[in-house]
Order: sequence, then structure tokens, then C-alpha cells
Amino acid sequence: MKEDEKDFLEESFRKEVLKSMDKNLSEKEKKELMEEANVSLKFLDKINEIELPKDNYVIFTDGKEQLIYENGEFFVVSSTSTLKQRKKKTKKEATDMYLDYFIKYQLNPILDSRKEKQKAIEEKAKTKANKTKQIQKIAEDKKIKNDKIIEKEDLTR
Repeated sequence: MKEDEKDFLEESFRKEVLKSMDKNLSEKEKKELMEEANVSLKFLDKINEIELPKDNYVIFTDGKEQLIYENGEFFVVSSTSTLKQRKKKTKKEATDMYLDYFIKYQLNPILDSRKEKQKAIEEKAKTKANKTKQIQKIAEDKKIKNDKIIEKEDLTR
């Protein structure tokens, strides 16, 4: 990452942290926000440190397009038509495209499955609560019935 770009990002994070800081924020919360900004910067540095292989390969296929790497350059090509021209992409554009792809096809399904599991757990809890209420109502009804029977027996004696 270029030094100017890094300085700009650091300054952006600092401004964002200062904007979001109320006087109510503790020193611990301020420190956590600054650490989060540093982690983000380190992540961006790590992306730039990645050495790209010398071989040509397909990075991903997303529907009708593919992101490919050839001879040190990135291209988007149609995976359905050889007549369409390929478009050259910068490393940053290719990285952004891959991150979008990764989020869409890898992370989102994981998050969706977690949401579905959580909904299933909540439904199970609701069902169990309803059954418990039904059992309590049945027990109350039986008690009332038994009490009426006892009253009738007492009256007939």
C-alpha cells in the first residue's frame, strides 16, 4: 500500500472515530475503536503483501462472468460467450470484485444458515411453551372436574 494512501486511511479512521466519540465514551471504548482501525489498516497491508502466482488461472466464476489472472494482469471475461471482449481490471478492482464474490457466495450463506437455525430454535421454544400451556390447561380442567365431582359427592351424602 502506498504511504500516502495509508496516511489517508489512517486519517479517515481517526476522523471517523472522533466523530463517533461522545464525551460519554470511556477510555477503554476509545482504545477499542482505535485498535479496530489499526486492524483494518493491517488487513489492507496484508492484501498488498500477497504474492501473485506466475501461472494463469481463473479466480472465480460468478454467473456469466469470470475473473481471470493472466501474465500478471486481471481480466473479466464472459463465461457464456467467447465473442465478448475481456475487460482489464486493476489489482484493487480485482480485489474488490473477489471480496464481493466471497461475501455473496461464502459468507452470506453461512449467515443465512445461522439465521435459519436461530429461527428453528425459536420455533421449537415457542412450540414447547405452547405444549406446556396446553398441558397446564388440561391439568387445570381435570382439577376443576375433580373438584365438581367431589362437591356433588359431598352434596349427595
